[in-house]
Amino acid sequence: MSQETELDQAILQRLVDESDLRRLMLAMPRCLDMRDWDGYSNLFTEDAIFEIAGQVRVGRQAIADGPRGDLEKLYERTQHFMGNIYVDVNGDEARLVSYAIAVHIPVAADMARHADVGGGYRAIARRTEEGWRFTECHVDMFWASGIDFKL
Repeated sequence: MSQETELDQAILQRLVDESDLRRLMLAMPRCLDMRDWDGYSNLFTEDAIFEIAGQVRVGRQAIADGPRGDLEKLYERTQHFMGNIYVDVNGDEARLVSYAIAVHIPVAADMARHADVGGGYRAIARRTEEGWRFTECHVDMFWASGIDFKL
């Protein structure tokens, strides 16, 4: 293989990895809003750590059980917007940063009443046999508006 071909392959692999990692990050809000708890849990490794609002959830099942209990109990609808996804790949590990705005509606018929939160996600992902999966994810809440936001 020529040096140019090796370089092309490395560039292509980096672009594929970055695309896969962005899709991984974007799958999180999609799964939350669709209440797809199996899909959500499969975004994480078995031993992953997730931190939000002072709560630390360890393990794939506990990570999925958190929003399953919080969101389903408190909010009939949610709508998460995620953007500005930054990806830094280093071999089989990657660091991601993303920013989000989430709308939480307790009663779907009362759409004017909602709790809004803005914040950021800091995550580490690892390449596994299943593809890229989160090993750590930390949610930082920067602001809130509307009715009181609860978890």
